[in-house]
Amino acid sequence: MFIIPLTGKTSWRNPPIITIGIILLNCLVFFLFQLDETQKHYETSEYYFVSGLGSIEVPHYILYLENGRSEPIASFATGDLDEDTMVRFYLELERDYQFIKKLKNEEIITPSNPYFAEWKLLRTEYDHKQEQIISLKYGFRPAYKSVLTSFTYMFLHGSMGHLIGNMIFLWIVGSMLEMGLGRWLFSTLYVAGGLIAAWFFGLIYMASTIPVVGASGAVAGLMGAFAVLYGRKNVKIFYSLGFYFNYLKIPAIILLPIWIGNELFQLFFGNDRYVAYVAHIGGLIGGAVFGFISLKFPAVLNREMFEKPSVDEISPLMEKALQHIAELDMEGGRELLEHILKKDPENVDALTHLFNIYKLDPENYKYHETAKRLIFQLSRSYSTYETAHKIFREYIRHTRHPRLSPQLYVQLSAIFSTTGHIENAVTILTLLLKKVPNSPGIPTALLKLATAYGEKGMVQKGQKCLQLICNRYPESTEARVARESLQH
Repeated sequence: MFIIPLTGKTSWRNPPIITIGIILLNCLVFFLFQLDETQKHYETSEYYFVSGLGSIEVPHYILYLENGRSEPIASFATGDLDEDTMVRFYLELERDYQFIKKLKNEEIITPSNPYFAEWKLLRTEYDHKQEQIISLKYGFRPAYKSVLTSFTYMFLHGSMGHLIGNMIFLWIVGSMLEMGLGRWLFSTLYVAGGLIAAWFFGLIYMASTIPVVGASGAVAGLMGAFAVLYGRKNVKIFYSLGFYFNYLKIPAIILLPIWIGNELFQLFFGNDRYVAYVAHIGGLIGGAVFGFISLKFPAVLNREMFEKPSVDEISPLMEKALQHIAELDMEGGRELLEHILKKDPENVDALTHLFNIYKLDPENYKYHETAKRLIFQLSRSYSTYETAHKIFREYIRHTRHPRLSPQLYVQLSAIFSTTGHIENAVTILTLLLKKVPNSPGIPTALLKLATAYGEKGMVQKGQKCLQLICNRYPESTEARVARESLQH
C-alpha cells in the first residue's frame, strides 16, 4: 500500500529551488559515483572466495559461533562446506560487528598462526576493495558510529528504482512544503528529518553493520511535517492497495497515523528485509515534531499554504438578497443584507444595496446610519473616492437633515479636494468652520483645498485658504506649511 498526496500546482514564479537542488544532487551522486556499485559489490565478494580469504575466515567464524571461542585454531577443513554454506556464513559474518571487531583486532587470527601473514595480506586487500564501495564508506552503519555518515547517507541510493521512487516523493511533498516553509526552514527540515531517521534507526539497531542509504528518511521527515502543517486542511491523495487504486480527499493530519501504521506493518509482517522501516518511522515522527514546533511560530510560515480555505458564505447570501430585491421583496432582501453585514461589517456591496433600500424612506434613522457606514468605507481607498462623492451627493439629495459626523465631513472635504470636486469641498468646509471650527482635521482639509486651487490655477483663492489656516490655526503644523507657501 502506498499513499501519495497531490496538493496542487507548483508556482514557477517562485520555483522550489532547494527541492530541485536536492533532487539534482542525489541524481549526480548516483550517476557519478554509484552507477557501477553493484559490479563492485560482486567483484569484492568474488575476491573474498576466489582469493582464499573465505576459506580462512569462515571456518573460524563457524567455530566462534559454535563454541563462543575466539582462540585461534591450528588447522581446519573446508572440504565439507558447500558453496551455499560458505555464502550463508559469509553474509552472517559481515553483519556480526563483534566478530569483525575481534577479527580486525587480530584476536581471531593472531600473529602466532602460521597463516597469519597470508590472511593479513588478503584481508587488507579485501578492506581496500570495500572502501571503494561508496555505500559502505558513506552509508550510515550504526555499529561504526560516524557523524559524517549521518549526513552523507541521505544522498546515496542502492539502485535506480530506489533513487526514482525517493525523488518522486521528494518532488511531490518537497515542492509544496518549500513554498510554505521558505527555503531556509525547508532545508533545515530536510536535513533534520534525515538525521533523526538515522539516529532512530541507530538507537534500535546499535550493532548493525549494514549501511543505510537513501533519501527516504529525510523524505519521511517531510511527509511527517506535511501532515502536521496542513493539519485539518483537506488534501487530495492518490492511494493504491495493489489491486485497487483511487483518489480521495481527506484532512492531511490523518495521513500521519496511516503512514506510521503502514511502516509498522511492513516492519513486522513485510517481506522486504532490506528496507529501513525504522528509519522511516523516525523520520515521520521527527518531521511531525518539527511541523508542530513551526506552527508555534506562525511568522516563519506562509499561512495561506497550510490554512484550511474559508467557506464563502457571503456570495450565496448576496445572491438570495438580490433575488428578493428583484422580486420587490425589500424586507426579505434587507434581512439578508443585514445578515451579511454581521458576518462582514465592511462589505461595500451589501452596504450599497442596503443604502438603496433605505433611501426609499430617507427619514428613517437607518438610512443615515447606513449612509455613514457606506461613505466611510468608500472614503478609505483612493480607488473608491469617486463612488464616495456619488453616494454623498445622492444622500444629500434624499434627506432634508443630513446626519453625518463632523469627522466624516472633514474626511469628505479632503477627498473632494483631491478628486477635483472643489465646490463640494468648499461647501462642507464653510459649514464646518461655522458650526464646529475646532473639529480635528480641518487645517489639513483647508491645506488640501489650497493645493487643489493651485493645481487649477486659482492662485488667489488658494492663498486665501492658506491665510485662513494661519489666522484660525496659527499653532498647527499646517499653519507652518501655509506660511512657508505664502512666502514663496
